[in-house]
Amino acid sequence: MGATRSVTVEVAVIGAGPGGLAAAAMVKQAGFQPVVFERAADVASSWRGHYDRLHLHTVRWMSNLPGLPFPRSEGKWVSRGGVVSHMETYVAHFGLDVRTGVDVTRIDAAPGGWRLETSQGPVHAWAVVVATGYNRVPIEPSWPGRDTFQGEFVRAADYKNPTPYRGKNVLVVGPGNSGAEIATDLAEGGARTVWLSYRTPPNIISRDRPLPPPVLGVVMERLRVGPRLGDWIAATIQRRTIGDMTRYGFPPAPRSIGTQMVRDEVIPIIDLGLVKQVKAGRVTPVPETKSLEGHEVVLADGQRLDADVVVCCIGYRPGLEPLVGHLGLVGPKKGHPIVYGGDTAPNAPRLHFVGMRAVTTGLFREFGIEAKAVAAALKRAKTEKG
Repeated sequence: MGATRSVTVEVAVIGAGPGGLAAAAMVKQAGFQPVVFERAADVASSWRGHYDRLHLHTVRWMSNLPGLPFPRSEGKWVSRGGVVSHMETYVAHFGLDVRTGVDVTRIDAAPGGWRLETSQGPVHAWAVVVATGYNRVPIEPSWPGRDTFQGEFVRAADYKNPTPYRGKNVLVVGPGNSGAEIATDLAEGGARTVWLSYRTPPNIISRDRPLPPPVLGVVMERLRVGPRLGDWIAATIQRRTIGDMTRYGFPPAPRSIGTQMVRDEVIPIIDLGLVKQVKAGRVTPVPETKSLEGHEVVLADGQRLDADVVVCCIGYRPGLEPLVGHLGLVGPKKGHPIVYGGDTAPNAPRLHFVGMRAVTTGLFREFGIEAKAVAAALKRAKTEKG
């Protein structure tokens, strides 16, 4: 693409992560010519940047993107590197047109479709699929004293492995899945002290017992288990596999797993060793972080921690406002879109979103479902136009 030359494509897919690639593949199989625009230099860029020990939290056979399963050699839980390698294979397998280094900054309605403002000039498209990611923009903490903190401040996106932190006192802030796994990694990797700070006590569930959580989620979905019964089942499993964590520093979560997912869009912690480390005293849960003072971290209960390192894992947001906020497509709940998959807003025909919501049945599985729904919706739109 030239710096100012306008480009016209049939279907523009924004984002070359798993969701965007799945959408492009299904749209292409439906007879369209999609072009994928990716601001980074490679496909699966977020997966390339994740911490070393990361694996998919869904079993391999529930994590396949449509049209090309993960190889069995990846084992039950696909590694970070395995995901990246497979995404590269996926592009080649479907012959996808992926244009990297192109940052799409805004989408506007245009005659016959949409106009995309990009770092390499305008793009006109009949249809658009936004797949920029559920966790695109890190949430920045507003702690007093952060700028003058004398220890090291590390964002979750910049954490790779525990080697630089051996022998150090580390506070991990945020007990989501990233924070829980990083805290576990640090404890297993030789950090001197590991604290895990939480504002809201988390729900924790086992990865394997009695079934992997996404498998259980699919079973309950197909059996049409209601929210109350689903919450009771999840709570029973929690008691039997995790136990009461109150005496270890984690009081009960204020909401059950299902209710928390629906109301707050908060995914429970999939236990990959955190419970063992907490019970052994190698990870210590502590209350909410309130401020940083010199070399100390001040907690909500007045405790002061002498921390060498603070790892910030307080979450992400989609960051859709600059792209489509002016179109009224960003909802009030955490900045997520108001429609998903094959659905579109009345004022935004053929503008779809893929991979933007938390589900109990596995995000990679959801990518495929939504990608197929988008392809079907575009076929209907093309038929109606004709």
